[in-house]
Amino acid sequence: MATASFCDPCTEANSSVSATKYCSDCEERLCPDCAESHTRFKAFKSHHVIDLSSVDSNIPISAKKICNVHPDMLLDYYCKDHDIVCCRACIPKDHRKCENVLPLEHASKDVKKSALFTDIMADINHLITTLNDLHDNRESNLQSLAQTKSVMTKQIREVKSRLLKQIDDLERNLHAELSSLQRKHEIEISKQKEEISQVLDKLKENENEIYFLKDYGSDSQLFLCLHQQVINSQSAEEKVQKLVSRSQEINITFDEKKVITIDSFGSLLETLNSCQVQYITKKLQQAQIKVEATKTIFGFEKDTELKLKTGITYVLRDLAITDDNKLLLTNHSLSDPKLYVYRDCKDYETEITFSAALFGVAVIPGTDCAIVTLPAENSIQFIKTKQMTTSDKVNVGLRCFGITASRDRIYISGQGGIIKTLDINGTVLKYMQQTSENLYFMLYDDSHDHLIVRYNNKLLCIKLDGTHVYSKDTSSVTGVILDRQGYVYFGGYYTHNIQRMSSDWTKCETMLNRDDEIDHPYGMCLNNDFTKLFVINNGCKSVFVYKCKTLTNE
Repeated sequence: MATASFCDPCTEANSSVSATKYCSDCEERLCPDCAESHTRFKAFKSHHVIDLSSVDSNIPISAKKICNVHPDMLLDYYCKDHDIVCCRACIPKDHRKCENVLPLEHASKDVKKSALFTDIMADINHLITTLNDLHDNRESNLQSLAQTKSVMTKQIREVKSRLLKQIDDLERNLHAELSSLQRKHEIEISKQKEEISQVLDKLKENENEIYFLKDYGSDSQLFLCLHQQVINSQSAEEKVQKLVSRSQEINITFDEKKVITIDSFGSLLETLNSCQVQYITKKLQQAQIKVEATKTIFGFEKDTELKLKTGITYVLRDLAITDDNKLLLTNHSLSDPKLYVYRDCKDYETEITFSAALFGVAVIPGTDCAIVTLPAENSIQFIKTKQMTTSDKVNVGLRCFGITASRDRIYISGQGGIIKTLDINGTVLKYMQQTSENLYFMLYDDSHDHLIVRYNNKLLCIKLDGTHVYSKDTSSVTGVILDRQGYVYFGGYYTHNIQRMSSDWTKCETMLNRDDEIDHPYGMCLNNDFTKLFVINNGCKSVFVYKCKTLTNE
C-alpha cells in the first residue's frame, strides 16, 4: 500500500487523492470515485469495502496470499487430506491423488464460526493470560525484593547496635552487597519483563488482526490468517515455555551469625524457587478432557425441596457442590453463621461453625478444598472437604461477597465494585474496580477465561484484565451459573423468575417463574452431571431442586 492518506489506485497513476474507503479483499485504500467504480464491477461486488474512519490507521493484515513454492501464483485451493493451503500449480505435483481439494472460497465458508477460529482464539487467549500472570508475578517479585531490602536493613541495624564502631566497615560491605544483589536481580527481572511484553504485544497484534478480519475481512483472508496464526501460536508457545522455565522466584534473607566476630557479622542468602506461574499447553489440557455427547437443557421441572434442619433462622445466600457430590450451603445469619453439608446433595451430613456470617462459597476444581467469604471480617476461609473441617483464614482487605475459582486462581468480589485475584493460597495478586456498586455474585467461565459478575440490576461479563465483553440490565441481585453449552442462568429476586442468556448474550428467555414455585430466588447451582438445578428460594429460607430436561447433541 502507498500511504495512509492517499488512494492507492490514484497513487499508481501519479495522482494524490485522499482516501475515504478501504477494500480488505484488494488491500487498497480508495478515494470516493475509485470506491464507486469498485462497486460497479461484477468481480468486485462481493468485496468488503469499509469506511477508513471505522478502523485504525494500522490495518492488521499479515496473512500471506502468495504460494511459497510458486511465488507467481495465488493461494486459492485447500487440500483437506494434507490440511494445507496451496495454489493451482501445486495440485498436479503434490495433490494429484488427493480426493478432497477444494477452492479456497468453499473451504473458507463459515470460517468465522468454525472450530479453527475458536481454537486459534483460545490458544491466543491462553497465551495472553499466561503472559499477563507471568508479568504480574515478575512485578510482585520486584516489589517483594524492595520490601526485603527494608527488612534486611532493619536486621542489619539491629545487629550493628550491639557492636562497636569497629564494625562500621563491615556494615557498609553488607549494604553494598545487598544493593548489588538487588540491582543484579532487578536487571534480570526487568529484562524478563521486556521479553514478556514483546511476546505479549505480538500476540495482541495477532488477536487484533484476527478480530479485524472477522469483522471486516473476507472468509479467505481470515482462513489464511488463521492458518498463519497456527505457526505464530506455536512459536509464541515455545517462547512462553522458555520464559516460564527461566523464571525463578528470588528471595534475599539475612543470615545473622550467632557468634559475631570483628571480621564479619552476617551474610546475605539468595533463595531461588520455581516460578509459581505454570504453563500447560491448550492441546495438553484438551487431551485430558474426555469427549462425551453433550446434553442441551431445554427446560426444568420441580423435583423436591431440600429438607433443612428445623428451629434455625435461615438467611441462605450461596451454594456449591464438591467433586464427591456434597452440597455446601452458606447461612448469613448472625445467630447461626454456619456452612451446612448435605451428602449426595440431599441428606443432611454435618455443619461447620464460623466466627462470622458467611456469604459466598466456591470449590477449587480438581481439589478437596472449598472457600467461603466472611464479609464482616474482610476475610476468606478455606475448608477441607474430605474431613469437612476449617483451614486457614486469610484477610483479603475487602468486604467480600462473591467468590469463584479456577484450578490455580481464586477470584473474590465485594464492596465498592472491587474484584481481587488471588493465588490458591489466598495471596492477593492484583485487583480491579468495575463499578461503585457492591458485587454480590461472580462466576469464572473457564472456556473463555471470563468472569461473569452480578450486582444490583446488572449482569456483566468481563475479561480477566477487566475489559467489558457483554452486559445486560436485570432485576435486583441473584446468583449466576453456566451450563455445558455456555448458557448463562440468572434470577430475578423481585420478578420471581430465572432467565437464560445465550452464550453470545443476544437472546434471553425465561426458564422458570411463579408457575414453577419460584419465589424470591437467590443463589443457584447445577450439580456435577448437569441433571439437577438447586435454587435458594422463598426469600432465602429454603432450597428447591429442579430436574433438568435435556436433549443429547451427538
